[in-house]
Amino acid sequence: MENQNYASILCERITNLRKDNGLTQEALASKLGISFQAVSKWENGLSCPDIALLPELADIFGVSIDELFGRAPKAAASAPAPEGEEQEAYQSSSEDFSFLPWEDDGKLRAAAFIGRRLVAKPTHDSKKFEFRYIGKALDVTSYLNVTIEGDVQGDVDAGNSVTCGDVGGSVDAGSSVTCGDVNGDIDAGGHVECGNVDGDVDAGGSVTVEGDVHGDIHSGGDVRCENVSGDVECAGDVTVEGSVEGNVHAEGKLIIKGKAARE
Repeated sequence: MENQNYASILCERITNLRKDNGLTQEALASKLGISFQAVSKWENGLSCPDIALLPELADIFGVSIDELFGRAPKAAASAPAPEGEEQEAYQSSSEDFSFLPWEDDGKLRAAAFIGRRLVAKPTHDSKKFEFRYIGKALDVTSYLNVTIEGDVQGDVDAGNSVTCGDVGGSVDAGSSVTCGDVNGDIDAGGHVECGNVDGDVDAGGSVTVEGDVHGDIHSGGDVRCENVSGDVECAGDVTVEGSVEGNVHAEGKLIIKGKAARE
């Protein structure tokens, strides 16, 4: 087997993993209870971490100790499938994903598994995880929080929150939505902050639109936007910089600089 300089590989991997996880040297040092100068020495190849710190580093970066040294992790032994209705979600081959409940259609998906059991709907634990993607995506379906550092050409369907750029389709989120322009509808369990919306906005919380809504707005909180082509119904205050072509029903204050009807 070819000799490798594992000390050098370890130092380089720490640097890359720290940056991939959005940590500064100070932040990593704080998690480990050491000085940032120690981290700096590792990354400059002047010293290596104490062996006792390797498991903690692996946990922080979410990798195995093998991966800290640039080695592929050994495959874990397959656990026996539990009995009952979840049995069909288990497969003996790690390369056979035919059990997944969706087609091989090219859509970008993210999900959580407990062992090999697919968490097929949002749970309290799934809210702890985030699906982060950099670049453009066609369609996105996720049972986790979704962060897209770019635009989505199609729809976004998330069990929890959504943060992204412009959306070419519609957005359906179990929690809050923060995005750019949306060419379709927005259906959110929490608050909504976005640009122009070509369809309707239905939110469990407040709605803040930095532009126009070409449909109706239903909000469980306050509403603030430019112009609305449809109706506005909310449980809080309504502030419209332009006009509302439909009717407005608000539990709170109503401030509309243009024209609007009120029920």
